[in-house]
Amino acid sequence: MISFEAERNPPWFFQYIENYSHLLLDLRFKTEDIPVEMLNFSFDLEIQGFEGLIFYIYKPSFNRIDFDILDHRNEMIHTIKDLYINVKDYSSSDSLDFIIIPFGRFKEDHKFIPVIRSGNVVSNFQTFTWTPSLLFKNIKSVIKISNKYEEIIPREYFDRYYYQFDSSFKGNKTEFLFSLINLLVHLEEIPDVEPLVTKIKMVISKTNELLFELIERSIPLEMINLLKEIERLKFNLDNLSKEEIFNWLDDLLTSYSEKI
Repeated sequence: MISFEAERNPPWFFQYIENYSHLLLDLRFKTEDIPVEMLNFSFDLEIQGFEGLIFYIYKPSFNRIDFDILDHRNEMIHTIKDLYINVKDYSSSDSLDFIIIPFGRFKEDHKFIPVIRSGNVVSNFQTFTWTPSLLFKNIKSVIKISNKYEEIIPREYFDRYYYQFDSSFKGNKTEFLFSLINLLVHLEEIPDVEPLVTKIKMVISKTNELLFELIERSIPLEMINLLKEIERLKFNLDNLSKEEIFNWLDDLLTSYSEKI
């Protein structure tokens, strides 16, 4: 397998997620013998010892971006179906960046067990972690912080393999998911990408439902007030344009960023 040169060739979504701890699965499919334009595959994501929400995003073709959020508080294994790549946009020498951003808590004894199912098509992948460094982010300094993707090596686990993260890799705080949703609006600025308004509205609606369930736990008053504001946004999604959604989210971030 060709090794992933993350520092020289970062994933296309990197500018949006560099401040979030995330996983990068560098997928490769043997596509030269595929007689169809579309390759369908699915993903089993098994994460033992993790409780929270999982956001994933990938680019199946040059003009399309796909993403969704998963509730990983009550389930251990998620099977993500209906994934695909446009074969004409990807050759066997190309890799597909499948990015996973966890929001929640990892226990010390955790296991990340991804399994690709691509039928008769040969597939493989490498797994990398990214841990953000916010040191000197807003300070002029001669100290250069050289963040980079770290490859994690699979360990044998019965008839499968699993990955385990070191102590530097931690799940993002759940409330950070809101700021990530805000960043999705900027994806439409990528040239020749299909409109994402409907998809963004769907993820916002689903996120609202998941975050509101967390009210039953110990959440600060400001967070509860923020969730009420997000609920108002949810009920108005169908009547808002992309610009209006963005402005609403931006106002909420500005108002609550220093309170929470």
